[in-house]
Amino acid sequence: MCESKAVLIVNGREEKIMDDVALLEIGDGKITLKNIMGDVLEVNYALLKIDFLNHKIVFVKR
Repeated sequence: MCESKAVLIVNGREEKIMDDVALLEIGDGKITLKNIMGDVLEVNYALLKIDFLNHKIVFVKR
């Protein structure tokens, strides 16, 4: 599978915020994540990077 893990950098460490992310949407000043089970999470973080090789979406607090 090619889903990604979403993490938030807190105090230099990664904290997982969602597993198996299949969709990331950016719109109206917000970012919405949806996983393969249909769970939806809206985040108010800044997108730092997407690591396609390691299937990781990295956020930082604004």
